[in-house]
Amino acid sequence: MQYHMKQGVCQLPNTGLNRTYNFSRCRGDLLLTGTSSGEVCVFSVYSNIYRASMPISANGILCAAIDQDFLYVGGGDGKIRKVNLAKG
Repeated sequence: MQYHMKQGVCQLPNTGLNRTYNFSRCRGDLLLTGTSSGEVCVFSVYSNIYRASMPISANGILCAAIDQDFLYVGGGDGKIRKVNLAKG
């Protein structure tokens, strides 16, 4: 088995997202990234486009894990938050 990794340009909002990204997780078409400013940014992998940004923690995001339809986020404030990823 062999994997090939490639990079590409992704369309961002006019204001840009100049952030330091601490982690990334994929779930289907979604790329979820956590920033040192405390946001989770959502990108569409197939469309190469930015979708959304959600503020989660005031002290940055340190780690995350995906379990089925939930994203568990560890923040710099010492709290773990559960985010529902299901559409509905």
